[in-house]
Amino acid sequence: MRLKLASKFTLTVLVILVATMAANTLYFLRASAQLQEQQLVERGRALGRLISLVSPEAILGFDYLLLNDYTREVAQQRDVVYGVVVTPQGIPISSSLGAARPGEARPALERLRHDPEVIHLEFPIAHEGVQLGRFLVGLSRHSVQAELRHQLVIQALIVTAIVLFLSAAIYAVFRFNVLSPIRRLIAASGEVARGEYPVVEVKSSDEFGVLARAFNAMAGEVKQKQEKLHLQANYDALTGLPNRMMAFDRISQDIKRAARAGERLAIYFIDLDNFKHVNDSLGHAAGDALLIAIGKRLQGALRDSDTVARLGGDEFLVVAPAITDELQVKTIAERLLQAVAEPLDLAGRRMVAQCSIGIAIYPDTADTVETLMVNADEAMYQAKTIDHGSAIFFTEAMNVRMRERMRMQRDLEVAIEHGQLSLHFQPILVTASHAHHGAEVLLRWHHPERGMVSPAEFVPLAEASGEIVRMGDWVLEEACRAWSTWNNAGIDPGVLAVNVSRVQFRRRLSKRLAELLHTYRMPAQALELEITESVLLDDHREVADELASLRALGVKLSLDDFGTGYSSLSYLKRFRFDMLKIDRSFVAGLPENPDDVSLVKAILAMARGLDLKVVAEGVESAAQLDFIRARRCEYAQGWLFSKALDAALYTAYLQGAGAGVGRLPQEARA
Repeated sequence: MRLKLASKFTLTVLVILVATMAANTLYFLRASAQLQEQQLVERGRALGRLISLVSPEAILGFDYLLLNDYTREVAQQRDVVYGVVVTPQGIPISSSLGAARPGEARPALERLRHDPEVIHLEFPIAHEGVQLGRFLVGLSRHSVQAELRHQLVIQALIVTAIVLFLSAAIYAVFRFNVLSPIRRLIAASGEVARGEYPVVEVKSSDEFGVLARAFNAMAGEVKQKQEKLHLQANYDALTGLPNRMMAFDRISQDIKRAARAGERLAIYFIDLDNFKHVNDSLGHAAGDALLIAIGKRLQGALRDSDTVARLGGDEFLVVAPAITDELQVKTIAERLLQAVAEPLDLAGRRMVAQCSIGIAIYPDTADTVETLMVNADEAMYQAKTIDHGSAIFFTEAMNVRMRERMRMQRDLEVAIEHGQLSLHFQPILVTASHAHHGAEVLLRWHHPERGMVSPAEFVPLAEASGEIVRMGDWVLEEACRAWSTWNNAGIDPGVLAVNVSRVQFRRRLSKRLAELLHTYRMPAQALELEITESVLLDDHREVADELASLRALGVKLSLDDFGTGYSSLSYLKRFRFDMLKIDRSFVAGLPENPDDVSLVKAILAMARGLDLKVVAEGVESAAQLDFIRARRCEYAQGWLFSKALDAALYTAYLQGAGAGVGRLPQEARA
C-alpha cells in the first residue's frame, strides 16, 4: 500500500525526531552515569582515606577487633561491597566479607576483584613513613545502573510524549499549510483536464501562493488557447459560421433528436453561381466580402433552431430541424434564394448574387449524415444544370443517376489500362483554299457495355476525380506519337490542336510537354494547345507564368469556345494567344440570324486588330463557309468537311490531302 504525502512526511519527521532525541537521551544518560560513578568513587575515596588514617594505631596495637569494626562500618555504607585491611604482603587481617573464615577471605577477595560490576579502590596504611598495610574497598555499580535504568524509562516516556506531540503538531501544520494547497491544485488540475478552468484561491504570499497564481495564469492561458482552437476547429475563419466539422456534428445530433421525436429534418446545400467571376473581375477581397454578407443574410432568413454553416469556398449548408411538411421546406428554400438575391454594393459596384440549392430530407431520402450530404449535393448540381437561382429536391431518380455516375467513374479509372480510350481527329482547313491545316484531337471512350460514351459525360467526371490529369497526359503523348508516326511515313499531319483541362494546366504542363516533344522529335509549332476560360480563372500570375513557359517552347496557344464566357475580352488583354476559336453556337445561325452575324463580324474584326488567327467551329453548310470566308476567317472545321475520324480514316484523309484532294470520299465522311 502506497503511503500518502502527509504520512511520508510525518513518518520522516518522526524518524528524525526519534533518532535525534534518542541520541540526545543516550548522551544525557551516559553523562549522568559517569557523574554518578564519579560521585560513588569520591565517596569510596573518602571512606578509604578515613580508614587509612585511623587504622595505624589499631595495627600497631594488634587491635584486630577495632579493625574489624572499622571495616564493618565501611561495609555497611551504601554501595560498598567489601572493605578489607591487608598486610603489605596482601594477607587480610580485617575483613567485611561476611562469615568467611580468615583462610577463605583471600580467595573471596580475588573473586570480587574480578567482578566487572565492582569498582576497586586501594589506600595505603602507613606510620612515620613505614607501610603497615593497605585498605581495600569495593564499590558496587548496581545502584548506578539501577538509577540509569530508571532515568532511561523516564527519558523514554518524555521522548515519546514529545515525539507524539510534535508529530501531531507538524502533521496538522503540514496538512493545513502544504497538503490543502496541493490538494486544491490537484483538484483544479483535474478540472482543467476535463475542460473546466477554475480559479484557485490565493491564501498566502509564500511559495504556494506564487504557485497558485502561476497555476491561475496557466489555466487562463490554456482556456484562451482552447477557445481559439475550438473556434479554429469548428468555425469558419472568414464568416464566423460553423464549419464542415461542426455542421456534420449538428446534423448528427439533429438526426438523433428527430429519430426520438419522430420528426423530419431538411438539409439545404447552397452553392453561389459564378462566384469565381466575382473573384476574377473584382478581386478576392470583394469575394470575401460577398461571402460574409451572404452568411449574414442566410442567418437572418432562418429560425433560431436552424444552423447555417460554410463548407468551404462558395458552399454553404443549412440544417432545418423539426420540419412538418414539404411546403415548409419549400418556403425556407424560397427565403434563402431571396436573401441571397438581394442587391448589394460590392467594391463600389451594385450587383445581384444568385445561388443554387439542393435539398435532402431525413428520413425520406436518407438516414445518415453522409448520405444526406451526398444527396443534397447531387440535387444542387441538378439545380445548376436547370437554371441559376433555383432549388431542387433530391429524388430517387437523382439517386439512380448518382449511382450510375459513380459506376462510370470507376470504369473510367481503368479505361486507359484496358485500351478503351482512343483518339479521333477532326480536320481543320484553310477557308480560302480548302488546303489542309491540321486537326483537332478529340478523346473517345468505347465502353465495353455502353458503347461510345460522349465526352460531355465522362470529361466532367474525370475532372472531378482528378483522373483527367492521367487522361490528358495520355492524350498528349498519343498525339505526339501519332504525329511522329505520320511524319516518319512521309505524311504531313499538319498542326494538331489538343484541348487542355484546367486541372492538367495546374500541374506545370510545360515541363511534361517539353519531354514529349523531345522524345517524339515533334516540332513545337506543330502542336496547338486549346485553352478554355476555366483554365484562366485561377491565379493570374501562375497562369501567366505557365503560358509564358509554353510560348517559350514554341507551341501555339488557342482560346477555345470564344464568346461563351464572361470575361473573354479581359483575357485577350491580359494574356497572349495565337488563335481564337469561334464557338459553334455562333456559327450555327449564319448567315440568317442577325445576332450571330453581328457577333461573328465583331469577333473577326477584333481578331484582326489583335493580330489573331480565327478558327470557326461547327461549319456544316456552304453558306456558312462562304460567310466566314468573305469575312477573312482563316480556318474552319465542321461536318461540311469531315466528322471526327479515327486514326486509320484520318491517315487515309491525310494521304488524300497530300495528293491535293483535301477531303474524304463521300462514304468515309458519312
